[in-house]
Amino acid sequence: MRFVHVIDMVIFLLLSMDITCFLVKFNVDDETRNRKSDIYLDSIQLIERYNYPVESHVVLTEDGYLLNTFRIPRNGPPVLLVHGIGDSSDSWLVLGPTSSLSFMLADAGFDVWIYNARGNRYSKKHVNAVPPQEFWDFSFEEMGTLDMPATIDYILERTNMKRLTYIGYSQGTTAFFIMCSTKPEYNDKINHAILLAPVAWLTHTKYPFIAFFNQILSDLMEFSEKRHVYEVFTFNKKNNFYHAKVCNTTASYSFLCHIELYLNFGVRNLLDLSPERLPVITSHIPAGVSVKTFFHFLQLYGSKRFQRFDYGMNKNRQIYSSLIPPEFNVSSITVPSSLFVSEIDWFSDEKDTNFLKNKLKYIERFNVINKSNQFTHLEFVYGTRVKEFINKPVINILKELKILDTIDIR
Repeated sequence: MRFVHVIDMVIFLLLSMDITCFLVKFNVDDETRNRKSDIYLDSIQLIERYNYPVESHVVLTEDGYLLNTFRIPRNGPPVLLVHGIGDSSDSWLVLGPTSSLSFMLADAGFDVWIYNARGNRYSKKHVNAVPPQEFWDFSFEEMGTLDMPATIDYILERTNMKRLTYIGYSQGTTAFFIMCSTKPEYNDKINHAILLAPVAWLTHTKYPFIAFFNQILSDLMEFSEKRHVYEVFTFNKKNNFYHAKVCNTTASYSFLCHIELYLNFGVRNLLDLSPERLPVITSHIPAGVSVKTFFHFLQLYGSKRFQRFDYGMNKNRQIYSSLIPPEFNVSSITVPSSLFVSEIDWFSDEKDTNFLKNKLKYIERFNVINKSNQFTHLEFVYGTRVKEFINKPVINILKELKILDTIDIR
């Protein structure tokens, strides 16, 4: 096989992250055909289904992206939920009212706002008719420097509040680190940050294919440019309903779901991912993201630095006045924070999070989930034990900090 064919295959796997979808012919079963099933519902419909009030807001970024942001309005202080890579607002809703953090926060009296990153299924519009190459020219850096400031300013303006609480998961923490280190004025707009499975340095990530992808990164980038591949993990109903089918733990072919989740996230037991809700969870992911975002994460692994996007020495010199990209100075962040990490997390590795811990100066709580619990990266949002290990502790922290009792009106 020629090398170019190997690259084609790698790109195909990277774009789909679905190594099993061709092994089973997609066939929607009777349960899936029920249009009232949560499998078919978007964020607005999921919130309405469980009789919560909901509002849809469009946030305009400085560079023209239109971000659909959803709100479960309450009279309490605002809380912003920020999802992980390739995900959407759905991630905070698919477990339903008894286990999803968004609903639990609303029940506790918080005014819940749920962000959608540029490029995902809910945020695919721009004020101008820009070509695809321009639209998708972003990574998590722009999410931190442009999306998050615009979203926070919008929420504070609408609620007439001075500050909000920030809750980020995985890439949602990456965006937080970037925003607060590059735009210091936003440190004063956040009263507390809850950082779930934080990702900044990726030096010790255990994802089994990352070294290989990093080794051929330049070829991947060249391939993407030549073939005009700008988006990956696009939200696709047929593909997602396929996952809903094979991720039914009672199905004879559920092993396909198990293989995929283990290879990508290290999930050893499907029962750890809310088995009764797993078809709903997997029918809502992925939700779309730019290929540049994945390239940027691969660069972090290769450089062993938490840095801006690397365009190569010539372009770096033009953009940064330096041959190598500048690092994000997380030591300058002043937001009081609580971190939740797991000792066996592939992507928020224990060594990397300890390195991050030593860089951050305002950590109030550092919660470590022992390796004996086998708590994987996905479980921070989608897990059977998420109420026990994450949601209830998060709400207790906010109650201890008296966030609900704080009158912080401008």
